[in-house]
Amino acid sequence: MNIPILMYHKIQEPQPGNDLAVSRAAFARQMAYLHKQGYRTIALSTLAAAGQDPSGLPKRPVVITFDDAYQSVYSEARPILQEQGFTATVFVVAEALGQHNFWDVGKDVAQETCMPGNELMALADQGWEIGSHGATHANLAEVTEETLITETEGSRRMLEQELKTKVEVFCYPFGAWNEKARIAVQTAGYQAACAISPGTESVTADIFALRRVYVKPSDTPADFKRKISSWYLWYRARRKR
Repeated sequence: MNIPILMYHKIQEPQPGNDLAVSRAAFARQMAYLHKQGYRTIALSTLAAAGQDPSGLPKRPVVITFDDAYQSVYSEARPILQEQGFTATVFVVAEALGQHNFWDVGKDVAQETCMPGNELMALADQGWEIGSHGATHANLAEVTEETLITETEGSRRMLEQELKTKVEVFCYPFGAWNEKARIAVQTAGYQAACAISPGTESVTADIFALRRVYVKPSDTPADFKRKISSWYLWYRARRKR
């Protein structure tokens, strides 16, 4: 199935060199467009459970995802999504609850606050899905097997204990994965995992490497419309990007 899975990080005014922030105005415009076009949000686990059979899904389903669980998701994205009757899936770095993006230390990246546990629990109560983004945001294509277990199984256990909710989906940090990482995610009991651009035949061809659409701060309304189209999702598979 070629259902759009949108990838966001921060909802705030973009800064030079920061390609992970989408402005509040742009995000609101994008969500309003989705609603006007008849799209309805579903959880990533719902998409995974559907497999290749869309019969139980809304007529125009879309999955909205946020990586890293930055505080702006709660303060800026949540009210906009509520206004449209939408929910999202947020991928949490287990050891960063209420802290900051420590995985970016030493890089030319601003320090950003991550959501604390009480805000994530509030999102879960409002129908949002909580997923894991690893324990420490480590590159799973470069770690030992022991670390793989900590980042996958360990992060799930930590989040479920802290947030009192099921954690059934995973997102590979940096979009980096290999067969060992994929097996570790499956073994840890997740239902599905998000990659970025695995070059699969369709978005859902590999349920443990689901292909997402990267929404950029530079995207115009025309760009956004193009990116969620069936044609674009098909085209990306052919480009294997």
